[in-house]
Amino acid sequence: AGNKITGVADELCSKQNWMGGEVAEAECDAILCPPNAYNDFGRQTGSDTPCAQCPFTYGSEYYGSSGCGFGQMEDMSDVGILRLFYVATGGDSWVNNAGWMEDETPVCEWHGIHCVGGVVDALHLPSNQLTGTVPPIIFQLSSLQIFNVGDNPVDVIFSGIESAGELEGLYLDATLVKDITGISEARNLRTLHLQQNDFGSADIPEEIFELEDLRHLYLSNSNFAGPLSNKIGNLVNLEEFYCHGNYLSGTIPGEIGNLQEAEIINLSENFFTGELPLELTNLRRLKTLFIDSFTRSTAGLSGPLPAFDQMPSLRELYLGSNSLTGTIPEGLLGGVSDRDERITIGLKSNQLTGTVPEELLRFSHLNIDIAGNMIEEIPQSLCEMKHWMDGTVDKYGCEAILCEPGKFNQFGRQSTEEHPCMDCGGSETSPYLGSVFCLSEEKHREKQILKLFYQKTGGRNWKSKDNWNNDDVDICHWYGVSCHEGRTVSSLQLGSNNLVGTPPREIFDLPNLKWLWLFSNPIDFKFDGIGQAGQLTSLLLDSTGLTSLEGVGDAFALVDLDVRFNRLSGSLPTEISRLLNLVTFSCADNNLSGEFPSLSRLKKLQNLRAGNNKFSGQLPAFSTHPDLTTVDLSGNRFEGPIPPDFLGNTDASEPIYIDLTSNSIDGVVPGGLSRFDTLTLYLKDNRITGIDQSLCRQEKWNGGDVGAFDCDGILCPTGTWAPGVGRASKDGVQCEACEFSMTFGLSECSREAGLGLRGQSSVGALRVGAVTLISFFTALVVLGL
Repeated sequence: AGNKITGVADELCSKQNWMGGEVAEAECDAILCPPNAYNDFGRQTGSDTPCAQCPFTYGSEYYGSSGCGFGQMEDMSDVGILRLFYVATGGDSWVNNAGWMEDETPVCEWHGIHCVGGVVDALHLPSNQLTGTVPPIIFQLSSLQIFNVGDNPVDVIFSGIESAGELEGLYLDATLVKDITGISEARNLRTLHLQQNDFGSADIPEEIFELEDLRHLYLSNSNFAGPLSNKIGNLVNLEEFYCHGNYLSGTIPGEIGNLQEAEIINLSENFFTGELPLELTNLRRLKTLFIDSFTRSTAGLSGPLPAFDQMPSLRELYLGSNSLTGTIPEGLLGGVSDRDERITIGLKSNQLTGTVPEELLRFSHLNIDIAGNMIEEIPQSLCEMKHWMDGTVDKYGCEAILCEPGKFNQFGRQSTEEHPCMDCGGSETSPYLGSVFCLSEEKHREKQILKLFYQKTGGRNWKSKDNWNNDDVDICHWYGVSCHEGRTVSSLQLGSNNLVGTPPREIFDLPNLKWLWLFSNPIDFKFDGIGQAGQLTSLLLDSTGLTSLEGVGDAFALVDLDVRFNRLSGSLPTEISRLLNLVTFSCADNNLSGEFPSLSRLKKLQNLRAGNNKFSGQLPAFSTHPDLTTVDLSGNRFEGPIPPDFLGNTDASEPIYIDLTSNSIDGVVPGGLSRFDTLTLYLKDNRITGIDQSLCRQEKWNGGDVGAFDCDGILCPTGTWAPGVGRASKDGVQCEACEFSMTFGLSECSREAGLGLRGQSSVGALRVGAVTLISFFTALVVLGL
């Protein structure tokens, strides 16, 4: 042991009488521990002293090591590093390990190894059944430029990656990589492949946006969620960005316009909403842009369709299955430099209206898919462009672009003899060109869904059920059903109607359902399949007996979610943070507990109502929410002081409502709140020991009560109380003397209330009472009393 031995002959490992007979039990390990393993003796001396594997951040190059070290490995040869890599990734079981570990075979001839001048510069081992974890020692290959272990069930640790100063390409598609901590140290990295991994609905790691030399970034189908960070704009050298098939949501940041070198951007099959950033239209090198969403049930992008008329290189534009509105711009792709090239425009299944602009005649070879919109007219001149639509306009005329009104097929146009535009049956037909379904057929399908809903929720016993199941009455006139422009179902409003049972998941298959109001019904509601309701923005389930929120995170379009007065318990599920479009979230009057999540992803949140639960821990600051103006966390178990940056990012000119009554909040009401012009602040029945004096000059606060009563208009001081409200008000309530009051804001004058013990267990009461007394006397010292 303790030498630089590189191997042990196999025949020695069968010498059972060697090493005091230990070889009979431990074979080779009884002679020398193998590379990347060690013990104090450099070999196994008994069953209680096996050779242990070195940690991944350390290693041992030779046989017989008595320790592992990282520093000593900085001088390890390429061969030694590769041997450790081979052992750590199950090399003996690789599909192809030709040459590896063979002393007589030069390392540059080992399978997957590429060398320049006898020095290893690349490892190409994709689809080779590597297993385990790649030890970070691999990055000690100082000339390594390409590392490819894609399509292997293997993990990678990135510590020490800065040692590979020439590393330009990492290919880690379809591996077990879930954590890329440390990757930002690969400063010269130009290509990063992380597709087809599972990052567990995490945000795209911030470290990626520190790799400012990246040219090619592949993140598709890797279970990323949350918003696309505005730090995407840091990657100014990026030429290709593939990020389709994830769960990204929210708006596309305007900083994407910083990618001036980009030629391909693929953001398809995500859950983006909002308008396309105008900065996107300034990418003059961009050739291909994908932001369509045919496999995701979501409202998608909205607002007008930009003209993209300042982009001379753009040849392919795919924005299908969104909610873009308005007319097709006359100048669409008007900046394209070569108009004789093939141009492809995909705008299927949006909400575009009007006439197809005749100005598109400028393109001689155009493929444009605008089916499934509300297009009313095609100029005849466009129907004579023989090379359009891959030459099918020459065969089928206008119908190669869009089916006539009253006709349809699944493509909304005729592309072959086998797929002609067919007449719609029934009395209801669409007045628009390019229908992909018949309105009469769609309404029939929706009728079957509504009938199933009626059956499963005890429709016979509903309070109101006018016209339900009446085939002679349009479904748009059934009680509680509303339709958009008399066409398909847009809302179900059946609150307080004696619904029972479990609403069928098929209700989420109504393609244009926006409002689902089922409040005050004793139902067993399940969220299974809610991801199909891509247009659903308002879901009211208060007072329904709801017991679980499992699955709600798939309702990406939700703006208003109300689950108050139910039987929810346990922690608030983290999937709530996936609802990036939430404006109002109400979960008050349940039995939810644990720490309250920061909800930092929900940037659009304006109203939060979570009172009368059992949330505990520190009060969140909600300092990253620019629009949050209503916060009700009353009747919980929050402790500690109000954070000094509470609502720190909210517009101070907006009227603010904060209710934190009946918690265990202590300390001084922070002066940082003084930035709000108009504030309604409820803080009674906590353990508050003071008020920053700057707040007592906020005359508009609490409906003018602070202007009338100074600090008393916020909270009555120690030694006093105010019946029911804990502060003075112009309604005639004054702060009155109370011998039991030892904190600010008492609303009941009693010994129990004065110690903050109402509702406490006896043990909790003793603890709380002691803390309250200490806080009281501390406050007296601070206030100079």
